[in-house]
Amino acid sequence: MIVKTAQAGFSAVELLITLFVGAAFVATGYQLYSVIIQSSSDARFRSRASNIAYENLRKYSPQATNPCSVVTPSPTPSVPASSGLSSPTISVTFSCPFGTTSGTSKVQVTLTYGSPQQEVSHAIYVTN
Repeated sequence: MIVKTAQAGFSAVELLITLFVGAAFVATGYQLYSVIIQSSSDARFRSRASNIAYENLRKYSPQATNPCSVVTPSPTPSVPASSGLSSPTISVTFSCPFGTTSGTSKVQVTLTYGSPQQEVSHAIYVTN
């Protein structure tokens, strides 16, 4: 009479299937982690750029004139070297959306940075 006893544990096939499923979870988790890290980095740079643009908007908006006229900002706007933004450029423009006889000026600050180029823009209407 032959007596067969069941062995405790995994067979080789069950072990391989478990390892493949585990490897798939690890690979998916790593990809998700990479996407989250990249997105948070992009958000951090966008936030820095937005803060710099808004600071310049508040700095240059008092230079708007009444009646409205196109003004050259003084001093020339610049981005701090400590911003961490790659190849940033900033521009401040004054425009007269309702004509030169109006007392309302539009001040717009546009900051571009990075590769590919990202752009952040803030604008305000100033009535003097």
